[in-house]
Amino acid sequence: MHSTDNTRGRNIAVIGAGLAGAVFTHRLLSSGYNVTVFDKSRGTGGRHASSRIGNNSADLGSPYFDTAAPEFRAWLSAQPELTDWQAVITDFDGLAAESLRLYTATPSQSALTRSLLRGATLVTSTRIKDIWPEADGVIVRDEEGKVMGHFSKVIVATPAPQAAPLLEANPSFARKAASVQTRASWILIITLNQPSGLAADVLQGKHPVLARAIKDSAKPARYVSQRAEVWALEANSEWSELNIDSDPGTVSKTLTGAFQALTDTPLEVAETRIHRWLYARQRSDTNNTHLWSDMTGIGVCGDWLHGTGELTIADSESAWRSANALADHLIGGNCRQLSPNNIVSCAP
Repeated sequence: MHSTDNTRGRNIAVIGAGLAGAVFTHRLLSSGYNVTVFDKSRGTGGRHASSRIGNNSADLGSPYFDTAAPEFRAWLSAQPELTDWQAVITDFDGLAAESLRLYTATPSQSALTRSLLRGATLVTSTRIKDIWPEADGVIVRDEEGKVMGHFSKVIVATPAPQAAPLLEANPSFARKAASVQTRASWILIITLNQPSGLAADVLQGKHPVLARAIKDSAKPARYVSQRAEVWALEANSEWSELNIDSDPGTVSKTLTGAFQALTDTPLEVAETRIHRWLYARQRSDTNNTHLWSDMTGIGVCGDWLHGTGELTIADSESAWRSANALADHLIGGNCRQLSPNNIVSCAP
């Protein structure tokens, strides 16, 4: 399937087309490497994925980027696909919440990863089951045992529970990935024929069911075809975990009902799309920003490798830092130490 150039060591596979995989791939492409990216989904973005709903599209996962760290904010500001979103934010009682600097991609969140992956060979709808080092490199096989290629290096950039079984050739890596705690999250996208009557663009805070409600159609440069509003309703982790195996139709009705209770205007729901993120949030206490083995040619980056040494919820910034740290280890770059925990900031 691929020409092999292991003597030069510049033929690399990345498993996972989420933010970490895309940032790492972009760094390697910029340094002249050949990169093939595999993802089990039909598109890119991972937890920043987008989805069609009727004639519209909406962000199905993380609705925006928010950060207080200047290095990550500077990188976000430099991405042409991203723009500031001056969203009106309240709690679920309608009280104004703390203002946040939000960034969102146009025309959808997945536009960022699509741009970063430009120039790579992208293989979607393909679930990789096995990666194993051999004399001439690392072999990659799909779930049917088909050989997808031999590569000089393979990088795993998936959620920790999906990474663990891929890392059998590196038992210590597999154990780290298996130790990560995860929390699920249900997401419901709804389109409305009539305005909801809510003044806020984002509602968040304490609620028995919801973590936040985001008016997707209020994001900059979002086109809404024949609908008044598009909303993304995210259930909180506690409710999602309790209802992790519930019928999607029942979950959809519950989330819609919770949202209806926030407004006096009867909702005219036109279309719905429900999705369960099994690994919406990952929590780990790793000291590592990345994992790499010269012996096997296998590395790992991802948001769960945040490098703080404290039990911390992973986020988009963690994914960005981890990807840059692994890229810097392999190719070098303009990086500087940010903390004694080996967190680094790397320029592309």
